[in-house]
Amino acid sequence: MKCLNHILLCLSLLFTSNTFALDQKYQESVLPVITAFADHDKPTIAALISYPLKRRYPIPDIKNEAEFINRFDEVFDDELVTVIARSNINTDWEKVGWRGIMLNNGVMWVDTDGKIIAVNTQNTKEQALAKSLIEQGKQSLHASINTFEKPVLDWKTANYHIRVDDLGDHNYRYVVWGINKKPSDKPDMVLLNGDITFEGSGGNHHYTFKNGRYSYVLQVTIIGCDTSPPGWLEVYKDDERLLNEPVVSAN
Repeated sequence: MKCLNHILLCLSLLFTSNTFALDQKYQESVLPVITAFADHDKPTIAALISYPLKRRYPIPDIKNEAEFINRFDEVFDDELVTVIARSNINTDWEKVGWRGIMLNNGVMWVDTDGKIIAVNTQNTKEQALAKSLIEQGKQSLHASINTFEKPVLDWKTANYHIRVDDLGDHNYRYVVWGINKKPSDKPDMVLLNGDITFEGSGGNHHYTFKNGRYSYVLQVTIIGCDTSPPGWLEVYKDDERLLNEPVVSAN
């Protein structure tokens, strides 16, 4: 009986340790990424990025390998490099449907071809840069909307220029102009008290603002396909969708 129990225990441990193990074909995509970080090989890491590499607004996206190497420390500080370099291929990485392969619940994402498609952290260097850019950006806005804690997004669709700002404690504000107006012009509409809803661990999310029977929904794409726009503006009256415009420009 003791022998049987021992065998059952070993089988249980073996099953548990491999239940969530990354498939071999995906390990072959991730291992070069881990190796590049372990070697602190910036050129190789740069070649493993899928460009543009999105950064949190108002930080500009990284467009190419040369820019990435120049801005490497903005994205990857020593702590994050160590996390990636020492990550366990079986326990720290997970395939998540069509979105790709994530490290530590979404800290970084890699597609099935081994390309880094998202880095969802912001280190102290990037935070300092963001603070400087925020202060510069406030100077270009109409006086009625140039007070906020941090900007969230700045979008243009075919017909509208849209901003969302965090006024503090996740109190989101929606601002919209006609596409031909300037940010220094008085906005056409301002809505407060928006809600944010996250859709899984990939980072995709949406903001919802209410104005009577009307709802203004901003769908934000973090993980998408090659042809996905940065997001969409949707307008609803009750449950009827009146407008659905893709974002054509995102700062």
